[in-house]
Amino acid sequence: MLAHNSLLTYSRSACINGTALRGRMKTGVLRRKSIHLRTCPSSTMLKVGFMPKETKVKLAKLVVDVLPGEVGLRLLVNIFPEKIQVVFDGLLNSYKSQLCIALKDEKKASKAVTFIFKDMVKAYIEQFVGTPYEFPSYHKAIREPYDYYQMANMYIGSLIDFDRSIVMYPEQWTKIQNQINEGENVILFANHQSEGDAAFIPLLTEVSHPGLGEKVTYVAGDRVITDLLAKPFSMGKNLLCVNSKKHMNDIPELKATKMKQNLTTIKEMQKKLQEGGFLIWIAPAGGRDRRKADGTLIPDKFDPQAIEMMKKLGTKKSAAKTRFYPLAMATYDIMPPPSSSEKDIGEKRIVNYTGVGLSLGEEIDVSNSGKWAENLGEEADLPVELSEHIWGKVKQEYDKISKYCDPKAEEIVLNAGGVRPIRPPSVPKFD
Repeated sequence: MLAHNSLLTYSRSACINGTALRGRMKTGVLRRKSIHLRTCPSSTMLKVGFMPKETKVKLAKLVVDVLPGEVGLRLLVNIFPEKIQVVFDGLLNSYKSQLCIALKDEKKASKAVTFIFKDMVKAYIEQFVGTPYEFPSYHKAIREPYDYYQMANMYIGSLIDFDRSIVMYPEQWTKIQNQINEGENVILFANHQSEGDAAFIPLLTEVSHPGLGEKVTYVAGDRVITDLLAKPFSMGKNLLCVNSKKHMNDIPELKATKMKQNLTTIKEMQKKLQEGGFLIWIAPAGGRDRRKADGTLIPDKFDPQAIEMMKKLGTKKSAAKTRFYPLAMATYDIMPPPSSSEKDIGEKRIVNYTGVGLSLGEEIDVSNSGKWAENLGEEADLPVELSEHIWGKVKQEYDKISKYCDPKAEEIVLNAGGVRPIRPPSVPKFD
């Protein structure tokens, strides 16, 4: 593995003038497994080991700019921790193959991949070379000096086939946007299919409902804030950080700490709901949907305790008026998860160029006088019944959009009530 020092030990002349560096690449001085940016005899050596972290980060980013094209990009993989070099290299290959499909031109795809991934590598440098970011219980999206939000939009948005995507009932998004602007809270109960799910509301509503996607706060599990490849993407979103029940006991000695953090997060959530105008996305299933053995894919069942917690927080007397909606997301194939839930961090990444879909259902009255509670017997388990009702509404909406995320499907006609989302300005064109 290439040490940070060897990557960043280079001459001033090579940094200022990329020509010398490119010449060395042609003559084979730079190799995939051993990169030495050699200096001229008269140049001053910059010994990274004795530099402050901020200086290391600046120099590393400068190297990113100097290394030319896709070849240079692939050399940069060596700055990553060894355990994720293979994962990142595989992702790079997968991503390029899909942009070749999207752009129908290998040279254009290579140019696009280089542009997108060099921007991403700069974000990773902050974590690998600089001081790793630690997420508080309530995290606000970091937009400057580096815009992590835009980074995610560019990376994920370039994989979306907008001509095959769908947003059902755009008037529903108008409704919740108005409710938020009036100081009310909105909680979206959603299924969860892809690692990039936090980007799809921003990307698919950016043109039709400007600013709405930037207001969403996601209830995020511990894996999206600890996985080294996912972390920079999470830094670009508003998050309420919790530890998932599915992974609470992965490391027994950390269970008490995790439970304490969850309590802190709940207090932060309660505070924001009291202030009003807060938009929350939560996946009550606690993880991503998985295909069944027969290949079918439907939203995973919801956890009644997660639904009940949000109900209690949203209906407290101290909270601003809070509304609850079911949201279906068809996003599985754009970034398919592993076939089963894994304990270890650092899963293999595969991507596809395909359509995606969102369907926001009608508002749900979660009170015990709502339609979901009609005709229930006295012995009914109300939290379970409410959870089943909300899951049923999400499943109903999901059935309307599931076909839009299949990269192998033929051209798909729009459903009644649906619109094609417009490719937003945050996703650059490489044609």
